[in-house]
Amino acid sequence: MTLRAVPVLSLLLLFVSCCAAVYAQGGAGPPTLEPGVPRELARWRAAHYRDVRYALAVSLTPNAELLQGRVSIAVTLDAPVDLVLDWRMTQQGVEARERVSDIKANGREVSDARIADEHILIPRSHLRAGVNTVELSFASPVSASGSAVTRYLDREDNSEYVYTLFVPSDASTAFPCFDQPDLKARFTLTASAPTAWSIVSNTAARTVTRSGTWSLWVFGETQPISTYVFAFAAGPFAEFRDDGSPLGTHLFVRKSKAEAARKELPEVFRLNREGVKFFEGYFARRFPFPKYDLVILPEFPFRGMEHAGATFLREETIIFPSDPTANDLWSRADVMLHEAAHQWFGDLVTMRWFDDLWLKEGFATFMASKAVERLLPQFDAWKVFYLRTKPLAYETDATKGTTPIWQEITNLSAAKSAYGNIVYRKAPSMLRQAEFYLGEREFRQAVQSFVAEHDYANAEWADLVRAFERASGRKLDAWADAWVKRRGMPDVRVEWTTNRRGQLQRLDLTQRDVLGEGGAWPMRVKLLLAGPNGARLRVVDVTLPGGGRTPVDKLLPTPRPAFVFANFEDYGYGRFLLDDASRRAVLENLGAVEDDFLRALLWGSLWESVREAELAPSDFIELVIKHAPRERDDVALQFVLARAQMAFTRYLSTTQTLRLAPRLERMLREGMSRAETAPLRITFFRTFRDVALTAEARQELIRILSGEATVPGMTLRARDRFDLVRALMTGGDGRAPGLLKKLGAEEKTDDARRYAYAAGAAWPDGAVKRRYFAEYLTDKDLSESWIEASFGPLNAPRQDVLTLPLLGAALAELPALKRTRKIFFVNGWLAAFVGGQCSERALGVVRNFLAAETALDRDLRLKVLEAADGLERCVRVRARYAREERDAAGARAP
Repeated sequence: MTLRAVPVLSLLLLFVSCCAAVYAQGGAGPPTLEPGVPRELARWRAAHYRDVRYALAVSLTPNAELLQGRVSIAVTLDAPVDLVLDWRMTQQGVEARERVSDIKANGREVSDARIADEHILIPRSHLRAGVNTVELSFASPVSASGSAVTRYLDREDNSEYVYTLFVPSDASTAFPCFDQPDLKARFTLTASAPTAWSIVSNTAARTVTRSGTWSLWVFGETQPISTYVFAFAAGPFAEFRDDGSPLGTHLFVRKSKAEAARKELPEVFRLNREGVKFFEGYFARRFPFPKYDLVILPEFPFRGMEHAGATFLREETIIFPSDPTANDLWSRADVMLHEAAHQWFGDLVTMRWFDDLWLKEGFATFMASKAVERLLPQFDAWKVFYLRTKPLAYETDATKGTTPIWQEITNLSAAKSAYGNIVYRKAPSMLRQAEFYLGEREFRQAVQSFVAEHDYANAEWADLVRAFERASGRKLDAWADAWVKRRGMPDVRVEWTTNRRGQLQRLDLTQRDVLGEGGAWPMRVKLLLAGPNGARLRVVDVTLPGGGRTPVDKLLPTPRPAFVFANFEDYGYGRFLLDDASRRAVLENLGAVEDDFLRALLWGSLWESVREAELAPSDFIELVIKHAPRERDDVALQFVLARAQMAFTRYLSTTQTLRLAPRLERMLREGMSRAETAPLRITFFRTFRDVALTAEARQELIRILSGEATVPGMTLRARDRFDLVRALMTGGDGRAPGLLKKLGAEEKTDDARRYAYAAGAAWPDGAVKRRYFAEYLTDKDLSESWIEASFGPLNAPRQDVLTLPLLGAALAELPALKRTRKIFFVNGWLAAFVGGQCSERALGVVRNFLAAETALDRDLRLKVLEAADGLERCVRVRARYAREERDAAGARAP
């Protein structure tokens, strides 16, 4: 008999299950129901429900707009209490009750279930103390954008792929469940799909029954996991096996990318295999799940997602669309190892609630760098950690929109807003400081104890603090509260004087709260006294007890140094600006500093001085023109050039821009042709492309695009060609629209269509900007990846006059975007629409919005304040140094 979608479902109603939660007494009713997953409801359920099992049966039908399925839920109740399931719709105008039917409890029909406020309540009259079974049928949306079950149509070969993404609490938009992290459950998945498709889930398939054009897949039961790390993906994947993996790892990729993936397999499998081995050793715990697969997905919303036993990864992160630099290679290793670390920190041991989101994300980022240190010795892992992690944390933590690492989440509807630089960047930076503060051996011992104590269960930050205390023998409550419960960061300054003999007479470190809120952070740092070329005259460990002044008497007497730096080797966290004398010395001698890590830290400190309006952006660019060509590490070079690009495109006045453009372009052009290695040349090229302003520079882009000129060692691929055209479009070059049309006709892949769409948004025309913005809001088939690729070019900094009229409407959309879009989307939206502005008028629009929208959710208000900080800095820096230039010009006038 041929298995069809609807008949198959009737065969799938036979599956049951049982699951995990925290036990407590009582029989009172649940808290008043409200949309989302309120913390009170989650606590109530965790107290009364336990031993949950889901038997989920779904039909994966090509081109279907709905996922049809049935779920059987077994749950043990401590008393006959109401059963509250989470069930919410993401589609406008669709009632949740329209998508559930045939509800049964313990084998009997339930006709009085209450379906409202994004929940299904089954009255206690149908239930009993002990094990209960609830069954129901459901239908949930499948779409190209905006749903937890996403469809991707590959137009290269017309193949269709379907995958899930449930983090943080979107499982309840796909099937009714208890969508909270501390009700861990065992899942059994049964799915019907076309025989040409493969299905990947958290466990291996127990049986696959093929009958004609349809097949039935039955997967083994999972270990206890949270709903957000349950997943499946389906489609006609190409499949590769790592025969050297003890876990039998398979990699799945869409058919049209099979050959491209094959070239990357040796390194991808090596990183995965050796990364798992490293983590097994560090955590003193074998890999916690029966298998570990990698699923490479096109246009995946995140770089990666750590589903237990089956990590999903964004295709462009693993299969490079352009010739890779060291930055690209690091990014691939970082995301793979980050997600692998999550199998222990996140999947095995899961935070109890999303206010401790950092507990998994911060550890995964920190542990990824520790693994890179072992697996990729060609990198200076902690220098790269500084270059790629710390600055982003500092940019957020210096704003009025920052939060503590621990972020109070009263309802999981707000959990998406917890994702950002604080949990991904500050938290791992704090962990690096914690390891230095406590001691490496004590830190690792505490982590191993924590993992062993909470495996397949849930934990809180306080549990890790107790483990730190046991391992170190120190009382850490005050230290922990300062770092985890307090927002903001310290500004650490060095004050020093010398006597007549040229010896240090006094040296103090002072710490103040950058937000002026009275915070203080206990911290251990390495203080460097350096010669002109950065040579170490003295290095001492200094423990800062908190705020105020800390004398460093152990350095006295010492000959006068050329400069002093308070965060040598980057163990500290905060803003470490150079004192005036040290900054003058560094500006004069930066190119002579031989220590690559120290030089990177000094570049970063100087850039913070630009952001604080203590160093002119034009002076920073002059420094880059002089010294960037001497950098031999393309990760560090990219860091330096990216900041020069920011200063050039956002902080300079028009006069300053025109004055510096020819020299900056010349330096970049020489670098992309003469630098020692291809990755260095590519890094120079990418910056040259994006700052090209003069007619000569734009003509050089045309020559590269046509093949008349080349970047030695670089293959010009489709992505590179579209990026060149995008740069020409941004500059309003009259040839660009024709070039884009021609390139679009030549390149037909799905990726090329996305690149073309993004490039089109860059054209400096108000009508074009309005059309794109309208499509963002009204085209339900427009993928989030297309929007995210294009809203940056749409808001190019030099086009802020054209996009200013859209700013108010973009801000007004925030509540809807929070409700309907994936994690990180709101962050990117604000970074584009607010970050693309640099005028008092734009600042007025943002301030008026915040003043008028008194009912705006607190998390959204903080996100706006965070984005507005960059706008305020741009206005302040540009105004100060443009005024100084005018004053200087006036003084020179006869």
